[in-house]
Amino acid sequence: MYKIGFFLFLLNCLPVFAQEAGKEYQLLWEIKAKGNKKPSYVFGSMHSNDPRLFNFPDSLYTAFAGVDAVVLETDVTQIYDQYDVRLNLFNFDLFDKKRSFASSKKATQTVYGSEDGRPQFLDAYFQQTGYCGGKKFYQLETVQDQLKLAENPELFSTKTAINGLFFSKEAFIQTYINGDIASLTNMLKAQFKSSPEAYDELITKRNQIMAKGLDTLIRKRSVFCAIGSGHLYGTDGVLQLLRQKGFQVRAVKATYTNSTEASKKLVQSWKSYSVTDEENTFRMTFGGKPILLEDDTKKHYLYQELGQGNTFELLIHASADYLDDNRYNFVENEIAQTKEFVLDDGAKGIEGLVLDPIKGYQWKRFIQFGDACYELICYGGNKFMHSDRSLKFFQKFEILTEKE
Repeated sequence: MYKIGFFLFLLNCLPVFAQEAGKEYQLLWEIKAKGNKKPSYVFGSMHSNDPRLFNFPDSLYTAFAGVDAVVLETDVTQIYDQYDVRLNLFNFDLFDKKRSFASSKKATQTVYGSEDGRPQFLDAYFQQTGYCGGKKFYQLETVQDQLKLAENPELFSTKTAINGLFFSKEAFIQTYINGDIASLTNMLKAQFKSSPEAYDELITKRNQIMAKGLDTLIRKRSVFCAIGSGHLYGTDGVLQLLRQKGFQVRAVKATYTNSTEASKKLVQSWKSYSVTDEENTFRMTFGGKPILLEDDTKKHYLYQELGQGNTFELLIHASADYLDDNRYNFVENEIAQTKEFVLDDGAKGIEGLVLDPIKGYQWKRFIQFGDACYELICYGGNKFMHSDRSLKFFQKFEILTEKE
């Protein structure tokens, strides 16, 4: 799965020139189909969690709040259980064993940026915000589709753009912020000049797939679609392909106000997702919608902040003796001082910091209640591990009683 991250990184670090004076914002586009009262929107994205990318115009919040569904290139939640985006996994400051956590300012780098950026990279932000706002989600490609491209040796050879990333990432970000998709597309083509077949596979053919998928979706509902900004512009770009399919396409002007618009306030309030399981008598609140993995012995809820590289997990073990049976192994592997406790409802608990040989440092809390043991796990970058975010995550777990 690492190759997917590199694939996305490549497409978003291709060189671009600075925006020409007078160019208008070209990232947000309104798409209208005949007979549909509500418009849809296509937004040029960048697979990064740089905070500057999240300074959205008022029109974007209005567009996002009003649609029925969110559409991305692929379902990014499908990489939660396969892909660790942290780039310097074990490069942590030493922990202070005398305290629950020690402050540290060293930011861990990730495939999509670093801990100094937003929790999710831009695409994942739209998907999770949509989930939290109750919107449906659709993908234009599968993760397997992108993986096939990433693993194609003909596309990622010495002829392609990999050896030619000669413009800084900062230059790209500034051009993107200006909304200059024309310069981006021109530079993309120049980057692949020596390997036109690679450009055709990575951009042109995928533009056709995306436009076809949007054609089907937009005729049935209003959507907000975020795709890589390199897919929008030109005669073979998604926007022109949608025009050829009979849609009305126009750029949406970017305006910024000092006041907090109602739609902006609404969208920014969509930042948590609660899972209630009455059979296993619990409620848990995540920062977004987790994926659910199950087998005969446990349920496993998993949520990741792909921008910063943080992971949040809840495992429900169907065993009345799970805590007692695993207490010794937990205590033996703990790094920070183990804390044991009893909750008001009589549930027994134990928590501490452990060092996993594959995933690195993890904060864990076990809660035994009746015939189930709830295992809460969270881990991430250096800043995360030296903060109180693990405690805040643990406190969001609730055992449901009969009164509720």
